[in-house]
Amino acid sequence: MKKNIFLLFCLFEVVLYAQTPSVLRGPYLQNPTPSSIVIKWRTDTATNSRVSYGTSLNSLVSNVDSTGLTKEHTVKISNLAPFTQYYYSIGTASKTLSGPSANHHFTTAPPSGTPRPVRVWAIGDFGKGIQQQADVRDAYLNYVGNEHTDVWLWLGDNAYDTGTDVEFQTKVFEDTFGYNKIFPYMPFMPCPGNHDYGSISPPLGTINPQKHTGAYFDIIDVPTNGEAGGVPSKTELYYSFDYANIHFVSLNSELGSIVPSYDYIGAFDGDFENLPMVKWLRQDLAANTMDWTIVYWHQCPYSKGSHNSDDGFELYMKAMRDNFTPIVEEYGVDMVVCGHSHVYERSYLIKGHTGSSSNFNSANLINGSTGNFDKGQEYYKYTKTSNPNQGTVYVVCGNSASKDDNAVLNHPVMAASDGCSTCLGSFVLEIDNNRLDGKYLKVDGSIGDYFTIIKQDFPTEIKEMSSLVSEIKVIPNPFKNQAKIEYNLTQNHNLSIDLTDMSGRLIQNLFHGHNTEGKHTIDLDTESLKMSKGTYFLIFQYGNQVYHKQIVTLE
Repeated sequence: MKKNIFLLFCLFEVVLYAQTPSVLRGPYLQNPTPSSIVIKWRTDTATNSRVSYGTSLNSLVSNVDSTGLTKEHTVKISNLAPFTQYYYSIGTASKTLSGPSANHHFTTAPPSGTPRPVRVWAIGDFGKGIQQQADVRDAYLNYVGNEHTDVWLWLGDNAYDTGTDVEFQTKVFEDTFGYNKIFPYMPFMPCPGNHDYGSISPPLGTINPQKHTGAYFDIIDVPTNGEAGGVPSKTELYYSFDYANIHFVSLNSELGSIVPSYDYIGAFDGDFENLPMVKWLRQDLAANTMDWTIVYWHQCPYSKGSHNSDDGFELYMKAMRDNFTPIVEEYGVDMVVCGHSHVYERSYLIKGHTGSSSNFNSANLINGSTGNFDKGQEYYKYTKTSNPNQGTVYVVCGNSASKDDNAVLNHPVMAASDGCSTCLGSFVLEIDNNRLDGKYLKVDGSIGDYFTIIKQDFPTEIKEMSSLVSEIKVIPNPFKNQAKIEYNLTQNHNLSIDLTDMSGRLIQNLFHGHNTEGKHTIDLDTESLKMSKGTYFLIFQYGNQVYHKQIVTLE
């Protein structure tokens, strides 16, 4: 009898062990707000769901349960404190399956509209399950160290080749080349790319976008009801959210269709303004009151990399350029970040460029300098002038695992670019109050491009620059071939002197660095500077103090 009882007990233990579920995916984080977050994971057997959490790793005092049996678990935690770090574990009502650990944590968003330092990491065209993907990931983790990443943007082509569930599982939700080790603590906010859409909709978009389904949409849980700020989109196709004093907008550049009512990007349909995504975008941007606005989508409007935005067959790139860039510029969007082309490219501060690259001209330049703060060439956007918030910077970062061995990289809107057989990286945004720094983080850990945008109420233009610079003369003025700039510096100081055309396009940096007290002269030669007849500006600048002097060249 005792033997039989022992055997039954052993059998029960074996059955119980066999029924213990395993976590196959995650946990991973979605939709962080100041008071809530969504935690998702996948198990091999259907179970109920529990998340235990608390502000101390050793004291997870609260639980959220979902009693339904499922393999695809989604648990929303609400009533959280803003900008607070919590630790958590996941499992069933009776068994913990993953966590708690130092990696199992999340931080809620700060109160909407509150300025604070924010770091954003953006990757594009990455889901390949290859060593280059891991190298770009590790370069960022080395760069950031133990510091917090606030927002993680996916720029599309998140899983190659066709965005199937198996491809997401083996190329994105895994340890070696993917992001499984950072998913437990870094929420991502994605947009889809054409490769993700390979398992969602056939070419030319013959399925109603409101019925789009597939692995990408199964994975994500993004804000659709305005719960994270912004106007409710009521769809996961596109959405918006706030973080601190930044408004983010995720658009879907894959919604072209030969069926007019399905053509949400206007790739084929002429009735563009009545398209659902367009009407929502205008409403959302009009309602936005944040200090900064970042919009991201996949199909870059400008590129000369693995995709050439001038090619006639690039209908979706053309649609996003000709239909959507005028809208984002109308509402003063500060930056558009895209993937698709397997290079890094970054524009000047521009406005109004549609059509092919040959249409680009100096009138499209708000500021044609490098944007580099260390050179005194940062971009300024003025928020309270009669025509505020002029200009947008466009970034292409489609090389977070993909590359272009023979990139041309000669699009005239671009101030910086990088593309070759080993040119891979990611894009980092660091925003603090009224200053934005954009950095191209290369796979070797170096910074390949660096630019700054500063927001001010009004331009600071003063005649004598707080008495630092005086007696500014251009002799003669107007002049035909040559002239001499004379100025007096009242004390030793760092100074930048630029020559620009009337649109702000940089012709030449005439001086940058430490200048000594006293009188100085600089020679101007129209031939060497390639100055044609017209009006130009000398811009003397230190810090945010600026003095403009107009000069005129004759035939």
